[in-house]
Amino acid sequence: MVLQAWFSPAFPTGAFSYSHGLEAAIQHGLVSDKDSLTRWISCLLTSGSGWNDGLFLKAAYEGISDVNSLCLALCSSRERYQETIELGKSFSRAVNGSYGTELALGLAYPVAVGMAARRRKIDIKLTTQSYLQAFAASLISVGVRIIPIGQQAGQDCLVTLCRIIEQVNNKLDVAGLEQLGSASFMSEIMSMMHEKSNPRIYRT
Repeated sequence: MVLQAWFSPAFPTGAFSYSHGLEAAIQHGLVSDKDSLTRWISCLLTSGSGWNDGLFLKAAYEGISDVNSLCLALCSSRERYQETIELGKSFSRAVNGSYGTELALGLAYPVAVGMAARRRKIDIKLTTQSYLQAFAASLISVGVRIIPIGQQAGQDCLVTLCRIIEQVNNKLDVAGLEQLGSASFMSEIMSMMHEKSNPRIYRT
């Protein structure tokens, strides 16, 4: 129940206002339909920021020192830094107010989630799975709105990605920070290009 609340669109993180560079990818024609959206998000989950976020979340849950500094240092652009620090601040403020935790307000988003889950004694594997599903669903919502694709196509995309999330989560279960890395170069470039996008709908 707690995880459903944390990753609900109603939870006050403001995740709906960030596109993770996807808005720029759509503007440049790199993502234009259900299939290309699915491939884009799949790459992030298996070889990009989604995978790394899972590792950071798990490391924070395990109490590994300096994980927050490492997470912020590996943000590949100004907007990626902005996104993770602002989401982390909003998440920490909300769980502190509603669940009585005492998280600092300078935590990266996956680090804040990992620390909160540890303090609430929530299963780590279920937490990472829920985090990654919310990550994917948020990006699908961007595609539904501005490609645009229909809501049914968005659901089809999520069904496909849920199988990938399960596979990624199983790998995260036995992985450590030594397996950090990214091969989602176009996503990172699009995040940088979004900094100068005008007009724009999303903050990142």
